[in-house]
Amino acid sequence: MKRPTSPAGERGHETRLEPASTARDAVRSRRLLRAAQRGDRAARDQLVTSGLGLVRSVASHYRDLGLPLDDLVQEGAIGLLDAIDHYDPGRGASFETYARFRVRRAIRNALTDKARLIRLPKQVVERRRAIERAEARLAATAAGRQPTPAEIADATGLPVGSVLEARTVSMATVSLDEPVLPEGSPLSGLVADPRAADPELIALEHERTRQLTAAVADLSDRQRRIVSCRWGLSEPPVSNGALAARLELSPRRTQTIGRDALYELRKALDPARSRRAGSSARHDAAVPALQTPSPANPRAHRT
Repeated sequence: MKRPTSPAGERGHETRLEPASTARDAVRSRRLLRAAQRGDRAARDQLVTSGLGLVRSVASHYRDLGLPLDDLVQEGAIGLLDAIDHYDPGRGASFETYARFRVRRAIRNALTDKARLIRLPKQVVERRRAIERAEARLAATAAGRQPTPAEIADATGLPVGSVLEARTVSMATVSLDEPVLPEGSPLSGLVADPRAADPELIALEHERTRQLTAAVADLSDRQRRIVSCRWGLSEPPVSNGALAARLELSPRRTQTIGRDALYELRKALDPARSRRAGSSARHDAAVPALQTPSPANPRAHRT
């Protein structure tokens, strides 16, 4: 009689939990199961020990899928314990058949949940396993030549797109903290983040901000207040007219003080340019960070 085939192509095996060749052995096995389900620890341990051959037999069909064989055996042993706890002889199935089902399911769940950093659905794991088995079989018969995706698709009955997708998900996940260089540098040191700002530009911006803050601090109180209010260094920018009313000065006088303050800032931040420009330098040649026009009065910046 043809043995049943699992979805991944695995055939049944003759490994038995107990050599139940006699009725006495069968009765003993059922007695151990009843005792284990009642809480007899010795009977439970004896069933687990005798079932390790079945667990290893099933686990051997799932090696090289992301977990070592020892881990697969441990996961299968957990499935065997579940089989001992939930087996019901009244359903007609033998304990070995039920235990094989539980062991196989525990191993598949472990491969799905623990074999990869990114979890794969169960059907994807089973499809990948079937494709890898077919690929190994075809490679053994093709004199060392790697089979093409079309040949693997014909052998498994899957579309070519599914074969290519299975090869894609087979790629291993590498941690960015894993050392990859001889000096022990991590992989993250070789991978550039396209969204990250240039460290050199950040350093230059911080240095420019520091210099500007120091230059503004050297101005007189009135110049510093006009610059801060007019160009929004410490608060939202205001128009020249509103600032003049706040300081009780004429708009022209406020504009003159602001122009003199900008000249002092330009001289402190760029002495060479200041010497070239002289005292008649235009307002719009001042510090770029201070050239934001006020939305309330765009013409207030004109000299």
